Amino acid sequence: MRRALGLAAVVCGEAFWEPRHADFFKLSADISQVERVREVSPEEFDERVRWGKPFIIEDAGRGLDLVGASCESFHHRFPGAKMRAEYTGTRKEKFVSLGGKAWFQKDRPRPEKQRKEMPPDLAQTTAPYVWHVKDGGHEAPPEVRAAVQRAWQPPYFLRGQVNLREANESAEFWFHRRNGAVLAHADTYCIPAVSLQLTGKKLWRLMPHPEVHLSRLAPDSHDGGIYRSKWEPLWEATVQEGEAIVFFPNLFHETQVPSENPECTVATTFQFQLPIPARYLRAYLPTFAMSHLYYEGHCLDLWHSYATLASPEDVQPTTDERAISRASARVFASVDTDGDARITLEELKGYLSAFTERLPAGRNFGPWPRWFFTEDYFYDWRPVEEEARQMQLELLQGRAEDTLAYLDCCPRDGAVTSAELHAALRQWHLVHSRLHATERLRQRGAPHRKVEELEREFLEKYFARDEL
Repeated sequence: MRRALGLAAVVCGEAFWEPRHADFFKLSADISQVERVREVSPEEFDERVRWGKPFIIEDAGRGLDLVGASCESFHHRFPGAKMRAEYTGTRKEKFVSLGGKAWFQKDRPRPEKQRKEMPPDLAQTTAPYVWHVKDGGHEAPPEVRAAVQRAWQPPYFLRGQVNLREANESAEFWFHRRNGAVLAHADTYCIPAVSLQLTGKKLWRLMPHPEVHLSRLAPDSHDGGIYRSKWEPLWEATVQEGEAIVFFPNLFHETQVPSENPECTVATTFQFQLPIPARYLRAYLPTFAMSHLYYEGHCLDLWHSYATLASPEDVQPTTDERAISRASARVFASVDTDGDARITLEELKGYLSAFTERLPAGRNFGPWPRWFFTEDYFYDWRPVEEEARQMQLELLQGRAEDTLAYLDCCPRDGAVTSAELHAALRQWHLVHSRLHATERLRQRGAPHRKVEELEREFLEKYFARDEL
């Protein structure tokens, strides 16, 4: 169903239409090289992120002490920590101490059963280790986690207290022997991620989530699952030491560590919150709602307000076209305070900041936004009052800018028309109505064919008939 209808199809109400990946990402080849930048400015960084197209920052590691750090240096510095033995871990050896030496001196082949299920070019690769410092616990006890966070430095392109805190709290480290690989998968992140290569180089292949109209056809997002359905990478890249690749929710990615590397390589992965890939989320919302990011419950509430301009509990999805039109007109009139039939960034900020939020008892941090009180933000950390005030300003500005980018689509002129708001709100209602209706069927134990019949009914009714 991804046809070259143009963005007008979105504004004209094609709620389940999605652009072809080649058109949206402006790709001219079957597999393209990931774009590379240096000395990226804040404006360019934000613009690239909002489109959701992966890119490499060549000078990401400038001035960072951990660039060049070897596996052995982590062994000496954090011997009390434990990391996960990916792919080959049994109950006995699931976690491995950084204090040992075998992990960076000896290869760890994959089990034969796993090799038979892998693509031929990956079958003989070795398995990596991943150290989830962000999770704490026995992987990184409090004193170890604090020491890592003191040593960790943010790259220059991350700015603001919100992003610095998120990046520091979400850090994890990947250790690979030569000829190592991570199988293709899509993470459960709802926000952008960065992988900074600290030692050696790594080969990447990436692919957007395939279009999904029937839930039974949704691919397995876990490691290697996509190989059993449709693994067709659109990008490839070699990320060198000191470089970072920025990637986005629902981008399947596979990595390999070629043999011409140091004996053991290191990379760190972390996330940031501002901005979000708003245009990418808007373009592919129907598929995202059928993916693990929704059915595992990670991103449903976090992306809600870009279309609705309301908190999750304040809007229930509906298929009533008149109700959607009334809601759209009501919100537009409330936001367009000067009555010029265009919503600007300043009007969005004013509207969002006027909300009366239901904050936890004793939290006097102001009305907007409240998202950093949820478990999906900052892991187990909560801001103190002075820090929270600064973060509120950053989150308000970022939320308003991201909302504008989400709604402003045809043409992209820096303001939102009533047609653009209605199209986004209508898409949100219909996509989520389908989701809620199928979830009710599943909860009642309905057979798969009933769920599929309902999904097909939505497509027949809300997708242009000549596009089916």
